[in-house]
Amino acid sequence: MKKRVIALLLCMTTALSFGACGNNNKQTDTQESASEVFDGKSSANMDINLEKQVTKLGDYKGIDVTIQGNYDVTDKQVEESILSLLPYYGITGVEVKDHDTVKEGDYVKIDYTGYLDGEAFDNGSAEDVMFDVSNNYDVTNKSNYVDGFADGLIGAKVGGEASSDVTFPEDYQSADLAGKQVTFKFKIKGIYAPVTMDTLTDDMVANAFSEQKITTKKDLTAYVRDVLENQAKNSKTQASITEVEDYLLANSEVKIPDDYMAARMAEYQKEFEKDNCNDTQTLEDYAANSNTTVKDLKASWKEMMEKQIKIEFIFGRIAELEGIKVDEDDFKKFVEYLTNSGNSEMTTEDQVYEYYGVGNKEDGKKTLRQLYVVNKAISFVVENANITVEPDTETEETTEQ
Repeated sequence: MKKRVIALLLCMTTALSFGACGNNNKQTDTQESASEVFDGKSSANMDINLEKQVTKLGDYKGIDVTIQGNYDVTDKQVEESILSLLPYYGITGVEVKDHDTVKEGDYVKIDYTGYLDGEAFDNGSAEDVMFDVSNNYDVTNKSNYVDGFADGLIGAKVGGEASSDVTFPEDYQSADLAGKQVTFKFKIKGIYAPVTMDTLTDDMVANAFSEQKITTKKDLTAYVRDVLENQAKNSKTQASITEVEDYLLANSEVKIPDDYMAARMAEYQKEFEKDNCNDTQTLEDYAANSNTTVKDLKASWKEMMEKQIKIEFIFGRIAELEGIKVDEDDFKKFVEYLTNSGNSEMTTEDQVYEYYGVGNKEDGKKTLRQLYVVNKAISFVVENANITVEPDTETEETTEQ
């Protein structure tokens, strides 16, 4: 799969995860580069007769498919999402005044400093940390602390100080602290209770979400529900697409021209090397470091590519039969969306085309138009399918626990 084919097209979401990026300019004598493997014209410039290549096309109207999942957003999910979101916006607790001595279950705002052999050590101090005493947990950063860190906090008073002696594990990530005993000294600045939907106020929301122009708890609830419902809708759509694709792959027959496969493989290898190799690492080096071989890498690429191309040919043929073409205004909006995708390589229209054309702007434009039509055809088939949803009982049971 070429880098150009990414998750923005729903039918092309089988992306692989790769390692560190870099541009490979050096090849060893035993390392074949993409250009050495194939020097024909690009896949975007090959004329493919889809009627000839799709020798059998499965019935694509009114397909019966079943998907599993829970796509209805509940009030409980909305509330849990809100409470999980609040710490990132500085809402970590509600100060309590009914007691001034720290006890189990309290959140405590603390400053702390760690000392090794009487000297403060690097990265061992912080201020205004909202700390969950019972769970030894930084509420704001959602991170756990070393065992024993919170021991000295129970019984401490607001405005006072406390300390804990802690021994770091032998395998601790910092060699300077691994296996060492240190002392953390605390200043207790306040006792707090976890925020709940009942204690969350409009003022708290307005202060935290001013940039989003969300000023009330009701507005925040509506906003989060809308986000969750959109996520659920997208998940349902993707699950439906996967089932429709699998159905037509199983019920269609497709031939892929050898020269077209060679071009796609060469293009993919070129992008893979660019993304995963560097000035001192060849593809063979990458494979060895990943406990595989170049031969096995290419075999996995080919398997993935064959499935992808068959999907493109099948739905490209459906587009021909249904008269599905590029809507120029819609396509323009689509390209504009890509320029705002956050990808630093695609901030202008020309860069989008170069990105999808493996460096060639005209090839990229042709490719994007082809994939746009394929995606429209997939949407057409999904919209006309009979989708049955079976609840994912395992997910439901996990959520209830």
